[in-house]
Amino acid sequence: MKNYKKEFNYILYYSDSKNEQDDLHYYAEDFGHEKMRGIFKLTLGLHFPEILFLPKIENLHEAWPPHFDYRAMQSTKDICIGLLYGAPYTVLPYNEWAGTVRTIEPQVKNAIVQSDSESAFTDKSTLFFISEEEYEIYKLEAQNIHQLNLLEEYREYETISKTRTEDLEKFMKVPVFIKEKIIPYLNDRDLYSISRKKDENGKIIFTQTIGSK
Repeated sequence: MKNYKKEFNYILYYSDSKNEQDDLHYYAEDFGHEKMRGIFKLTLGLHFPEILFLPKIENLHEAWPPHFDYRAMQSTKDICIGLLYGAPYTVLPYNEWAGTVRTIEPQVKNAIVQSDSESAFTDKSTLFFISEEEYEIYKLEAQNIHQLNLLEEYREYETISKTRTEDLEKFMKVPVFIKEKIIPYLNDRDLYSISRKKDENGKIIFTQTIGSK
């Protein structure tokens, strides 16, 4: 049986609208890269779960959750609102709500979001609000993660990564934020993707044997 370090790691990957394999790229093709500035994702592991980071959306407190029509999407604000409705986990700077977590259930989204699509929302969206200062820190660290991703090596069947979360936590704040604030809200499927699950008491535990490699 494979022997793991005491802290079982997942690797963080960065993506934005310049990545042609990411759905953010298709938004950029329709609306331009300029309107996608400040929008990026950090993926825990190779594909999932994805954490979406958005720039500040003005005046959210005036109407929450915001009504939205995908057919009229044009501005950066429109794009951000459209993305947050489609994402399971979103980090958003808003000083008035910093430190809070809000959930939008699928039935609420289906009632206030309009589009030409006949498909309905089936998953909830969980939003993690941070301060604008924290967003700027996380954005800069995410760009550094992107540069570290480029240094990834492959040796036989092993991936040599520079973005193992246990290593990044020593000098970055965003992986600590993800570990402490976001992972507790992951659904069972996404927890399993990073070798975790909740026990009968709701505590997050590892799904694989942890050794002392």
